[in-house]
Amino acid sequence: GRERQLAAMRAGFDDVLKGRPVTIRVAGASGMGKSAVAAHFLDGLVQTGEAVVLRGRAYERESVPYKAVDSVIDALSRYLSHLEEEGETITLPADIGALARVFPVLRRVPSIGDLAEAEVTDPNLVRRHAFSALRELLGTLSRRRTLVIYVDDVQWGDADSAALLLELVRPPKAPPLLFVMTERDGE
Repeated sequence: GRERQLAAMRAGFDDVLKGRPVTIRVAGASGMGKSAVAAHFLDGLVQTGEAVVLRGRAYERESVPYKAVDSVIDALSRYLSHLEEEGETITLPADIGALARVFPVLRRVPSIGDLAEAEVTDPNLVRRHAFSALRELLGTLSRRRTLVIYVDDVQWGDADSAALLLELVRPPKAPPLLFVMTERDGE
């Protein structure tokens, strides 16, 4: 009974295949099946090999920086580690150290963990460099394979997560990614 929503998601994915960034917001009341519809669609993309999906979730009572994207970055670190284990070379952005400073889980990726950390002390500069590095890294990865970022319950996110997500989709030359986010109406 969700053919219309699945068709809209497919149309968004098809636009990404044409090189455009697309954001899809799946909204509704609690218990309406938003997460199930999104997961069904994304599972299909993974099963057919059409895309790599980096999944995350924001939790209401969690208190971590960038809480709407923290688990997406965890998924990204696992994906990068997998690529390296398979012997694939990844071109890392010049500011990858700043990104690893903001998201230390990325240091688990051997090529990132082996890098010396820059001596930048201004937190605003680190943040700006980290955002830029993530944007560049996702762009590089999306040229290899279509990339989807999924955040479930994005309404529990924070202002830092919103700023990061906005940086990823801002023109010009935003990476061609599909962003799928579920949120409860009224939250």
